[in-house]
Amino acid sequence: MKIEAIETRVVRKAFAKAQWNPRTRWNEKVVVLVLLRAAGGLVGLGEAYCDGGAPDSVQALVERDFAPLVVGRSLLDLGALSSSLRETLVVSAKGGAAWAALSAIDIALWDALGQALGQPVATLLGAQRRRVPAYASAGLYGPGKTIDDLAAEMKGYVDLGFRGVKLKIAGAPFAVDIARVAAVRAAVGPDVRVLVDALYALSVPEAMRMARALEAFDIGFLEAPVAPDDIPGLARVAAASPVPLAGNEFAYGLETFTRLVESNAVAVAHLDAILCGGISEGQRIAALAASRHVTVSFHAASSVVCFAANLQLAAATPNLDSVEFHMLHRMLFDELAQGRFALVDGCVELPAGPGLGLDNHLLPTP
Repeated sequence: MKIEAIETRVVRKAFAKAQWNPRTRWNEKVVVLVLLRAAGGLVGLGEAYCDGGAPDSVQALVERDFAPLVVGRSLLDLGALSSSLRETLVVSAKGGAAWAALSAIDIALWDALGQALGQPVATLLGAQRRRVPAYASAGLYGPGKTIDDLAAEMKGYVDLGFRGVKLKIAGAPFAVDIARVAAVRAAVGPDVRVLVDALYALSVPEAMRMARALEAFDIGFLEAPVAPDDIPGLARVAAASPVPLAGNEFAYGLETFTRLVESNAVAVAHLDAILCGGISEGQRIAALAASRHVTVSFHAASSVVCFAANLQLAAATPNLDSVEFHMLHRMLFDELAQGRFALVDGCVELPAGPGLGLDNHLLPTP
């Protein structure tokens, strides 16, 4: 089970027209994949979060900083390898990019180990379920996109079988955003869970005002209302909000989530395996949340590797809320055989295959 090499690959996808959330307008999506090659032809796949900048810095961290610590070791040393990668961050001052890089390697380690042992990652982690509650995520802003268009979009996801939907807010005037939420609730009916994401775009007073207005629409959670570093402000919003708060998918490492949870800032810990520290750190964060009676929702707005990693982790999380199934950011989903990630009763079925359950040979070649 010797690890022979680690390499990165950048995949890009252009969109026909620009779309935007409260903070970012884009017409291209970029992801950094990690391929971990092990003895016997095994290839473990991982992904590193790289939004908000060029992918080169994350690639360099993977290939130059972290790969030498892993290549030549055994997959059976996975726990020790993940711990040693985290230890390098104590004095590196390289922040989120380094956490994204090590997250990708950790995910690839788990994928390769699962393949070597012939078991899904969720089984190795102690699976709790074979079907994972999922919500359809999109509801962005776009040129000429009306409130009626948004409502029809969300209703379309329900027609596909989802029992929860999420839309963006805080990218339009307050009255417009409330009208958008009202239209979505009316379109999907009272039995569908509606979630909203402000993407850190509101001040504390604005977030409190928004939360009070959202109460009338039975919102499942208000995600990321204030700046991600403003944990005291988030806690103030949580104390006053009639709507549960979720956050922060841009957070990484157990210590940051400890501050979030112990400050009573969130009712739902929202994390992403491709940034938080991988599957290994994700399990530690989920356990921390469980100790404080906080549920966990997994962010996934990138490629099929990101979704598969978060799905496997979600399947092994006792205190699970949900996993995000993004309807726009779906890179490489088309490379898989049809029927993968089937939706049944509002839940995504865990693939039966080993590791992350992906057909690695279907993913892009160099």
